[in-house]
Amino acid sequence: MKIRSIPFSDELFYWLRIGKQPTVVEVQCTLAKRVVPRALKAALGDALRVHTNFRIRPVIVRGMFQAAVCDVKNPPLFKEDGRVRHMGTAETKGLMLYATYSEKMITLHFFHGLSDFRGFCAFLNTILKFYFHKLGKTEIELPEPDSRDAIPCFENIIEAGAPGEPLGMFDPKEHDIFHIPEENFGKKTTMQHICEIDVPLDPLLALSRGNESSVVPTIQAFMGRAIRKTYEVGEKIIVGYTPVDLRPIFHFENSGNSSSNFPIPYTEKMDRYDLNERSMYLRSILDIQSQPENLYVKVKYARDAIMAVAQKHLPIGIRTRMITNGGRKIDREIYTYGISYAGKVRFGDEIDPYVASVTACAGSYSYPLWIVACETGGILRMVLTQAYESDTLARNICREIADQIPGTSFIDWGHHYFDEFYLKDIRRLRRRFWR
Repeated sequence: MKIRSIPFSDELFYWLRIGKQPTVVEVQCTLAKRVVPRALKAALGDALRVHTNFRIRPVIVRGMFQAAVCDVKNPPLFKEDGRVRHMGTAETKGLMLYATYSEKMITLHFFHGLSDFRGFCAFLNTILKFYFHKLGKTEIELPEPDSRDAIPCFENIIEAGAPGEPLGMFDPKEHDIFHIPEENFGKKTTMQHICEIDVPLDPLLALSRGNESSVVPTIQAFMGRAIRKTYEVGEKIIVGYTPVDLRPIFHFENSGNSSSNFPIPYTEKMDRYDLNERSMYLRSILDIQSQPENLYVKVKYARDAIMAVAQKHLPIGIRTRMITNGGRKIDREIYTYGISYAGKVRFGDEIDPYVASVTACAGSYSYPLWIVACETGGILRMVLTQAYESDTLARNICREIADQIPGTSFIDWGHHYFDEFYLKDIRRLRRRFWR
């Protein structure tokens, strides 16, 4: 079997998720001056030719950019009515992207089973370098076509402490996976409820440093307390853990500045597997996850090393027995929450003066709660997307944070069906979700 090279730079990671359902990520960039469509169209095309790992070709339709997979048979990603279908699933064979623009705003819309705010911001950075170069604003050295040279962005919160202060890196062995009871989900689980929590950054940093920690573990602690108070989950539920000898290979991170363990799916059926059956199951997972487009590993860890681990007998263990509510048995993959964090998005001294802000929104079918966070205007803006209609959990998370950090605010942006996403509705949705 031919092994393709891994096209991602050492700075970019993918959030490796449970399940095969798509994730929707929208990264929005507000410029200091009005968008020049001609330059933006050309810049997006150049950026796509550089980032060949996106495996797409640009198509321009009615003032919007779309991208279709070009290396598979019978894509098609769009029907004649202009409606996007089956976004980011196996039918699209990979990532699908389109971009919209109006006034000073550029929005990149990604659909994929894997998502990472930092990686998408790096792609945005490449677009902006070409864009401002075409406008004659910068003399930046541009990447060559097909170079896969992902220009990294920078984040600064992890470095906010004084030199020598502990950064509080998250210990994978202490990361808990919380089960949110199934009865909290409505019949239409593709209905996404979007909320926003804005946290003043200075007191949040002070609280994190006071606990010898950093931002993401602090936010996760708030989330954990809110989950335990919101749902009758009893003690912490830890449904599975990564075998220790896998961690050096995968070096998992949570798209931000803390580490997270790799949650092997556990079901009651798994409990009946013997050692060999569990090893076979784990190898099947590794085989999928070690494909170049699915990797969430640093590039220096080669596929050969991963497959060497896969040949061993690696039982999947349980540190704590699962808890069932009201006698209900859990016989499916466990739901948990995710957080993706990019810090203050900076594109370099040449471009930063022309960029006013960068924010993002995301939705995932596999997580009941998905958070994309970034620093903007002296606040940590967290956009929470829930896979159920209630806003109870989001409000409880906000309440937990507000108890410790005065000035924290909550905004409810209402509901949105991510699997019914019409291109003609982009302008209406943008007015609804973005200030």
